[in-house]
Amino acid sequence: MPVKTGVGRVALLAAGVALAVGGCSPDTADRDGPSGTAASTSRSTASKSVEPSRALVRWTGRMCKATDLFQTAKTNSAKGIEEITDAPEDALIGIEFTAMGYLWDISSSLDEIAKGLDDVRPSGITAADRLHASLVKEVERVRPKVAELTDSSAHTSPAEDSVDRAERVGALIASLKMPEPDLPAVVAEEPELSAAYRIAPECAPPKPLPSAADGTDAGACKDGTCEILVTERAHLVVGGWKLRVSLTETKVTVRNNDPGGAVGEITLATGGSGTFGEGDGDELTVRAIAVDKDGAVLKFRLWGRP
Repeated sequence: MPVKTGVGRVALLAAGVALAVGGCSPDTADRDGPSGTAASTSRSTASKSVEPSRALVRWTGRMCKATDLFQTAKTNSAKGIEEITDAPEDALIGIEFTAMGYLWDISSSLDEIAKGLDDVRPSGITAADRLHASLVKEVERVRPKVAELTDSSAHTSPAEDSVDRAERVGALIASLKMPEPDLPAVVAEEPELSAAYRIAPECAPPKPLPSAADGTDAGACKDGTCEILVTERAHLVVGGWKLRVSLTETKVTVRNNDPGGAVGEITLATGGSGTFGEGDGDELTVRAIAVDKDGAVLKFRLWGRP
């Protein structure tokens, strides 16, 4: 069965880690109301009067991006391992192939995190540079081991021992710990860094998911057209199409069993779209309006052919 794609990507191996850049949690230490302490009021006034350098804004933004990638990788890794160890009964592919996809994704994720950290130059602020160095050390603690386990060239076939290797990699990723004090804590103690944090676009809190026209009502999809919020693994019926939706923090995977018995799979990030087709029959278009840690807003539309 053909699967057509728009902005999103199509994958037959749809497990593992995909990364998206989000924002860091906003620092609330400087937002005390009238009842806040004199110390916090003083710190807020001081930080607002500081004009951070362009270099420090760049440093802060890159660290926000790197720490967000770090946390997202851990969350998506845990969900990827769940897809392997607790595979759904209607899975379209064997778990060894799902594990292969996970291994590829997690290796790419660690490479992206390492590159992002490598792009961070010294800030000149002791606590900030200590955090960066500690985070680099923590990533490099597991990265060589992950690289060894994800290297398919060391095996007779890419699928050889892929499930066992995925579980071992998952344990390594789960062992990663964010150094303390973390970025928000360091920012709270440094007025110039706090001012840079407010300006850096990468540190802005993520926008909330948009409202879905049909809310969480999956029943609205039975007529073939709907826009719903999905917050966890779910089974949907859209027209005569039976779909299973699974989520990570950065992507949504829609698996299809169409009325003719064919199967297919589409994996989408925010803004992506794809189409399931029945040859000369109906087509079902899926669009991911938004995907984040809270779920996905998906729009489905069934198109009949004349």
